[in-house]
Amino acid sequence: MMKRSISRRVVGGSCAAALAVTALALGAPAHAASQPMFSYSQGWRVDQHVRELADVNGDGREDVVGFGDPGVFVAYGRADGTFSAPRLKLRNMGAAQGWSNARHVRTVADVDGDGRGDLVGFGHAGVYVSYAQPDGSFTPAALKVRDFGYAQGWRVGVHPRQLADLNGNGTADIVGFGYSGVTISHGLANRTFVGTGKRSDSYGYDRGWRVDKHPRMLADVDGNGTADIVGFGDAGVYVSYFSALGDTFTQAALEVRNFGYAQGWRVDRHPRAVADANGDQRADILGVGGRGVYAAYSRAFDPGEPKFFATSLELRDFGTDQGWRVDRHPRTTADVNGDGIADVVGFGHAGTYVAYGDDNFLFGPQRLTTQFGYAAGWVPDKYPRLLGDVNGDGRDDIVGFGHSATTVRLS
Repeated sequence: MMKRSISRRVVGGSCAAALAVTALALGAPAHAASQPMFSYSQGWRVDQHVRELADVNGDGREDVVGFGDPGVFVAYGRADGTFSAPRLKLRNMGAAQGWSNARHVRTVADVDGDGRGDLVGFGHAGVYVSYAQPDGSFTPAALKVRDFGYAQGWRVGVHPRQLADLNGNGTADIVGFGYSGVTISHGLANRTFVGTGKRSDSYGYDRGWRVDKHPRMLADVDGNGTADIVGFGDAGVYVSYFSALGDTFTQAALEVRNFGYAQGWRVDRHPRAVADANGDQRADILGVGGRGVYAAYSRAFDPGEPKFFATSLELRDFGTDQGWRVDRHPRTTADVNGDGIADVVGFGHAGTYVAYGDDNFLFGPQRLTTQFGYAAGWVPDKYPRLLGDVNGDGRDDIVGFGHSATTVRLS
């Protein structure tokens, strides 16, 4: 989930190796299939209905999960790159039950560690969870945490809420960036949550952090198997490392004097991501600025040494100078060629482009397909495009929710 984030779920070897990988990824025609489901003509709207890719049955393939009007629909991914017919799996967390994007965050995460994605909703009274079952059903949505909800003062446009494995036990935990700091709650295998409480006084609204200025993300920056906080603040990138031993975060430290508001980075112009772009198992900082894609690669921790290498311009493309715009051209990260390294994927004017991550450099971009581009009518406010491994081959595929159908393009 975290490797796909340049703004979401929205990137090693020689140049010769990179060329070989590119030829392999682009040499043969990719399979494409369209199915009439989860589309605009069927009533699905970006501002009302959440659509995500997640493996909810544990078969290693991403499924489509849609929070619609009557509840939650699921279409299961198949080995041939198609989906099963969508079925209403839960009569809750939908618009008919009072859930709205303007007030309630809804997502999918494995909060009990059984390898299946569960439905998580931040509702009025707190956090509701519907657990995925081995038979394909879901448990009734139950209130699991009396915090992080609308009744407790949490607001979508003010307080980001995310899920990530903080302590490395294989279950997703809740992380909320509230008014006065960071509050967490640990998911457990027995389907309970424990340890709900504030763990940091930083990154909160009262410290000047704003959703429209300062992205905050979760990723394993130090490579110890636990998620850390990465915040793009005014002065640059701040990091707080999670300690499972103390069940808390280190004090926010300014690790990179770039990618921040003071350096001219803006949410509505410059996507930023945290992903392992060089294959060393540590998350790196990526940002698409005016001139192109910049990176600050994380490094092995050595006392007295900086925790990141100097910021470098990795690729003169995908930037505003090359005509890319946030309101027209989504850019994200995904592993398109299955090498375990994040690539940068951009939905441009004439189609979908990728720049492959390697050993501290990006190679490309190359056009993956002429589909899903702005010139063909794909606009972000109507037609979401996501990446995930639909057929279970270890490579991320493109799933586009279009006007009359959902289209899959296999990598």
